[in-house]
Amino acid sequence: MNGRRASVVVCAAMGLLAWGAAQGRAQDPKDIVWFGNSFTLATCCGSTDTVPNVFRDIAVAAGHPMPRNRNASVNGQTLQWHLDNNTNILTRLPAGEEWEHIVLQDYSTGPTHIGDLPRHLSSTLALYQEAAAISPDVVPVLYETWARGYGHSFYTGASPDFPGGPTQMQQELRDGYQMAADNIDATAGAELTLIAPAGDAWELADFPANFYGDGNYHASNRGTLLNALVLYGTIYGDNTTSDIDLSGVLTKLNLTPADGQQLTALADAALVPEPGAGVLAAIGVAMFVWRGLAGIR
Repeated sequence: MNGRRASVVVCAAMGLLAWGAAQGRAQDPKDIVWFGNSFTLATCCGSTDTVPNVFRDIAVAAGHPMPRNRNASVNGQTLQWHLDNNTNILTRLPAGEEWEHIVLQDYSTGPTHIGDLPRHLSSTLALYQEAAAISPDVVPVLYETWARGYGHSFYTGASPDFPGGPTQMQQELRDGYQMAADNIDATAGAELTLIAPAGDAWELADFPANFYGDGNYHASNRGTLLNALVLYGTIYGDNTTSDIDLSGVLTKLNLTPADGQQLTALADAALVPEPGAGVLAAIGVAMFVWRGLAGIR
């Protein structure tokens, strides 16, 4: 074998080894730690399962190894509370493993003008830094929440908190989570933060009443599945959730195939910043079918 051919063979072998190693890493279960409150736990107020559990079921249905979720969420708490009281979980990793993602969901008004935007920015950054001190390659995932539903007291009375209704509240949430992502990236010196735009998906549906489990606040099973779909698509880089066989997930949540069609269409649209006409048409068809079956506006 001449020198050139030997070099080609060696390079090819090295390439195959690298590809094999990458494939092996891709098939490893993801280690994910979740910090949030009832918008992550969900079972307090209208859902029958948590967002991390539904996320896990979606990932398995999509053919991924079952992620190793560590859910540190506590009802009613802010990310600042977690930072002050609840970071010990970050050290509880399997031997030789590192966190791949840290999911951060703040108090539902925290990023808005009636919350505490500076505290939202500082606590998202500090919690990411706590995780990065243990797992330098950890990716922060900001779980953008959703506006209150129509009829909430935030939008009523002589001096409403959000005169522009759910649209105004959602815009402030979206802006707040984007600012938090920009803050983390600027400090880290790299564009590494992911935003899971769950609230944007709710807005695409115009905040339907039956996405809420307790009137116009927390999520029902429909809302929880939508949130988990958006988080799954964000973390796994899958912008097409509509091709996943969710029959088992839907049955577990007591939802219908029509619900699944509508919710995956919304998730797919939210995961693409500027959906094309085809995606918008699919959303329209799915919502028409779903609304007809559900009998709601």
